[in-house]
Amino acid sequence: MPSLSSIATIRSGTTLRGRDATRPDPKGNYRFIRIGDVTDHGEIEQADFPRIAPNESISEEQILHHGDILFPSRGTRTTAATYRFDLENPIVGAQFFVIRTKKEALPEYVAWYLRSEPSRQYFEQRRKGTYVQLIQRADVAELEIPLPPMNVQHAIAELAKLQHQETTLVMQIADLKEQLLEYRLLHTAAHISH
Repeated sequence: MPSLSSIATIRSGTTLRGRDATRPDPKGNYRFIRIGDVTDHGEIEQADFPRIAPNESISEEQILHHGDILFPSRGTRTTAATYRFDLENPIVGAQFFVIRTKKEALPEYVAWYLRSEPSRQYFEQRRKGTYVQLIQRADVAELEIPLPPMNVQHAIAELAKLQHQETTLVMQIADLKEQLLEYRLLHTAAHISH
């Protein structure tokens, strides 16, 4: 199996210095994606990211590209999301690694594998720190990823997406059933008491 570094480039997000570096600024030239914008299931939750005006200059290399994978470098969550928005100058902070796949690897497939149980176990054993747990770039680079043909990568990524949608719908249906049952029980209790 190839290592992640053989099928992708890996870099840290932008280091933003100063207390006000990420404060929203309507006139800011950059859109800032925060760690909280990425769900455990690998979705980027919103498209209306705050504008910021960093104190230091941002290099062209730090701007996100369509298909970049965002992977947290801090904390205990093992999630990964593929950036697929069309924003002007989007950036992420140093709490992310930005993974840019080469043409033989589909970003959504790699992000799915980064969220998988084998990856979770791999990173669990390599996190360092007590208060804030960190993952080293070398550990991300050394992760081995099975790389099937591109059509299989597409199928796996699509099936994973559909499975997550099904799980979300099942949970919504369960919530609606619970609300309906409560309504019926309250209606019955009120009707019988009169």
